[in-house]
Amino acid sequence: MIKFFKYLFAISMLVACISDAQSLKPNQAVATITASATVEGNVDVIVMKDLEFEITSLSPTELIVDPQKNPFSGEIKIVGNPNSLVRVTNERESILRHENGQLQLYFRYILSGNTSEVQRESVLLTQNNEVRLSDRGAYYLWVGGQLSGLENIIPGNYGMELTIEVEYIL
Repeated sequence: MIKFFKYLFAISMLVACISDAQSLKPNQAVATITASATVEGNVDVIVMKDLEFEITSLSPTELIVDPQKNPFSGEIKIVGNPNSLVRVTNERESILRHENGQLQLYFRYILSGNTSEVQRESVLLTQNNEVRLSDRGAYYLWVGGQLSGLENIIPGNYGMELTIEVEYIL
């Protein structure tokens, strides 16, 4: 019989755009998603690096941060029992809301993972993945995604929350 033990953590994210639009170059905005984790159980989730966006003139309507290659990807380390099988489940999409409530940006998450801290060798993950922790009990996730709705972006703060479930599979 397979037993599931759920360890749920929520990553609260805040995107901060530069509030002085005059200091930006044409078609440029800068955003940073900061993350913190709350963990229940005997698995540790460590936010190693926040996800950052730099919106340039490459595309006026969307931005893609590739979690396998982009150095601005967020990085999360899962630490648990060595060689344990865990299921990683996450939302696929979220809405970032401007602090004034009048503007929304759409964010589609793209995650990749690896048992070592080598981002370029990570594999893309789907919404529901079973992965094995390394012999040291670690698994690394990189968080990227596609941000759209930028054609009407205004300076200010945008907020969203990402929830990832980590389940031991015994």
